[in-house]
Amino acid sequence: MEAVIKGIPILLIIQGLSKYHGKKYCYPSQIKVMELLKNRVGIKISIATLNRYLRVIEDQGWIRRIRRIKRDPVKGMIFQSTIYIISKTGYRLLAKAGVKVWFFAKKKVKKAVKTFDAPGVIRFNKDKKKFIYEKFKEKVKTPA
Repeated sequence: MEAVIKGIPILLIIQGLSKYHGKKYCYPSQIKVMELLKNRVGIKISIATLNRYLRVIEDQGWIRRIRRIKRDPVKGMIFQSTIYIISKTGYRLLAKAGVKVWFFAKKKVKKAVKTFDAPGVIRFNKDKKKFIYEKFKEKVKTPA
């Protein structure tokens, strides 16, 4: 349980890097993640601890990791940084923590707008844990 709680700052770092670069994924080195944890969150951990926390949050279903390995006939295997992708469960956890998660919300908003033509608003329903489309009860008057 402690590792799950301590894995949340790593999830925040991954989300911040993804948002900064405007993508749904990121591929920082382990040293970069450790540096950001130390500078932004104030947590100093070793590479072994970082890998343990990453494994725990991956087992929880918050992220997906894709190892990048090139095979070279001369040099052999060349390891590159791992790609980290935050899952829907991870985005929901971040939304509960108060982080704005635009990629997840935009996808749901586009679906809702395509299925409903009537004016309304899209809100996050905490009970159902999903975005829902609510129609306006009264017609909205626009200035003429």
